[in-house]
Amino acid sequence: MPTASETRQSRRASLEAQRLAAAAKQRRFRIILVTSGVIVLAVVLVIAIIAIIGAQNKGGADVPPNANSAKNGIWLKPPTEGAPTLDLFSDYNCTNCKSAELVLDAQLDSLTDEGKVNVLVHSMQFEGATSRIAAVAAACADYSGNFADYNQQLFINQSTDGSGFTDTMLRETIPANIGITGSDLTQLQSCIDTTATGNFVDAQDKYANQQGVSRTPTFLLDGEDIASKIFNEDTGSYDADLLRQVVEAADGQ
Repeated sequence: MPTASETRQSRRASLEAQRLAAAAKQRRFRIILVTSGVIVLAVVLVIAIIAIIGAQNKGGADVPPNANSAKNGIWLKPPTEGAPTLDLFSDYNCTNCKSAELVLDAQLDSLTDEGKVNVLVHSMQFEGATSRIAAVAAACADYSGNFADYNQQLFINQSTDGSGFTDTMLRETIPANIGITGSDLTQLQSCIDTTATGNFVDAQDKYANQQGVSRTPTFLLDGEDIASKIFNEDTGSYDADLLRQVVEAADGQ
């Protein structure tokens, strides 16, 4: 039989073995907790990154390819270095803007083609929600190089009863009128549906407020309001010939 001393030693050895086993188990448990925490944090970060990318692509942060460097307008055509800039503030539901567009569009095309002026379009939303979605759609059309045509079509198809633009008009009718088809049409419709250019459109509105723009249309030629100079009091409308005279004088010709 083991002596009393041997029994005590055996018991101490057994207790020490139990203590070491418990300590090892506790260390493994801490390692599992730390590892699990790292994994959870990594998953959270991945989800956050995906959400940010999704917001940028679908939630309103897309900037059209022909936007200016300040990201508050879209060039009607690629700008000519050294030419004066005409900032055009308009609202797609504004009847005076429609009148100005129909009268001045051909002249603006000619002047930009001749390199005499750079036209920067700022789409406002003074007339409410359908003005905003129309501006979003016009910015979306820039991805396929159709901003100028889409911009013009919005004014041509402006409602006469103040009801604004329907989804069908923005997603189907206008694209068909200017020949947007296939993958370009799919991209346009997705861009409209997700309001992908929404933040860009809102930035234009913010810029207009900073510039003190309170009406549409507003024409700023290198910062000077020229609306009165290009409005013909005799005819009661904007005048394309007066526009050319003012632009050429600013261009030094």
